[in-house]
Amino acid sequence: MRIIAIAVRASAGRDSHRYHANNRTKTEMITAVTEFAVAAPSQGAFEDHFTASMRATLTDVPGLRNARLLRPRKGAHGHLAVLDFEDDAAFTAYTSSEAFRAAHADPTHSLADGNHVTVFEAVTQV
Repeated sequence: MRIIAIAVRASAGRDSHRYHANNRTKTEMITAVTEFAVAAPSQGAFEDHFTASMRATLTDVPGLRNARLLRPRKGAHGHLAVLDFEDDAAFTAYTSSEAFRAAHADPTHSLADGNHVTVFEAVTQV
């Protein structure tokens, strides 16, 4: 498993960024991103099965703000499953929940050639 984290910080002092910098709010949101490498012939089946699994296992997860599956565009790499949680406590609770176990027992993962997970902490939300 390979973990990658990238942080980009914009200067708040420049005039072009002043409005946005002054209107940003701090947040405790946690985002978990799983990248799946899926061979072209399996992509349609992967998307269908993964979407069904997300709908079946994630609809009532406490503290889950948003969950989405992103398809790569031309020149991009793998599919991304992106889950946004209200805070670290909600994310941690999810990782030990029945919903987590059910989602990860789904055979859809066998359609992927591999995956890796990256967890991000929100610095700013606009």
